[in-house]
Amino acid sequence: MSLRVHLSFRPVAALLTLLLIQSLPALAEFQADAPTVLITGSNRGIGLEFVRQYSALGWNIIATCRRPAEADVLNGLAGEYPQIKVEQLDVLRHDMIDSLARKYRKQPVDVLLNNAGFFGDNLQLSGSFFGRLNYDLWDLYVQTNAIGPLKMAEAFFENVKMSEQKKIMTVSSLQGSIEGGYGEGSFFYRGSKASLNMFMHTLSDQAKVKRAGIMVGLFSPGLVVDERTENLQLDGKVERPVSIRGMINVIENFKPGMSGGFYKYSGETVPW
Repeated sequence: MSLRVHLSFRPVAALLTLLLIQSLPALAEFQADAPTVLITGSNRGIGLEFVRQYSALGWNIIATCRRPAEADVLNGLAGEYPQIKVEQLDVLRHDMIDSLARKYRKQPVDVLLNNAGFFGDNLQLSGSFFGRLNYDLWDLYVQTNAIGPLKMAEAFFENVKMSEQKKIMTVSSLQGSIEGGYGEGSFFYRGSKASLNMFMHTLSDQAKVKRAGIMVGLFSPGLVVDERTENLQLDGKVERPVSIRGMINVIENFKPGMSGGFYKYSGETVPW
C-alpha cells in the first residue's frame, strides 16, 4: 500500500521539481578547463567588446552591468555562448559587490577586469572645467572610477588568488597621466583616473598581494573611436576591436615584473 502511494506521488514530485528548476535563474555552463574573467561595465562600449572577444576565445565570463534587463546585445551574446553569466552590479553599491563575491566565493577568477567607469554627460562635463566647476560632481567621479575598482579588487581578492593566472587588470585612461594627458580635459575625470592609477599601483605593492602572486595592471585603451571622439581632430585614434584585442594580448602576456605598471593597448608603457 505504502509503495503504491509512494509511486502515485512520484509524478507530482517530479513536476514540482521541474517547476522549481524553471523558476531558478539560469546558471552559466562554465567549462572546468577554461579560464574565467569577471568584467564590470559589460553592457556597452569597451566592456561589451571585451565580452565578445573573450567569449570567442572560449573563456568563462562573469559579465556585470547595472541594468541587465536592458542589455540586449550582451544578453544575445549570453544566449550564443553558454559560458557567459550576466550579473547585475553597480560598482557604486558596495553591498552589491559583496553579495556578488559571496555568490561566486568558490569560483576562481583568472582575470578581474575593472572596466566600469564614468565619463559624464554634457551637463556634467560642463561642470568639470575651470571657471564653472561643480564640486558636488567629484564624489560621483572618484567613487565610480577609483573607489569602485579598489572595492572590486578587495572583494574578489580570494577568487583571483585561487586562480591559475592571478591578474587584476583595470582600464584607466591616458587622461589620468600627468605627463601624457592631452587637451584641457575634465578636472574630475582626470583626477579620478589619476586616483585610480595610484590605488592600483599601491595595491601591487601590498605584501599580501605579492605573497599571493597576484599581478596588477593598468591600461590606456587609447583614443577609441565612438560617438564622443569620432569628430575630434586628434591623432592616435583606434577602433574599439583593435584596442581590446591589444589589451587582451598584453593581459595574456603579463609578467610579474610588469605588475603595478601603466600600459597602452599596444603594450607600450604609459608615462605617469
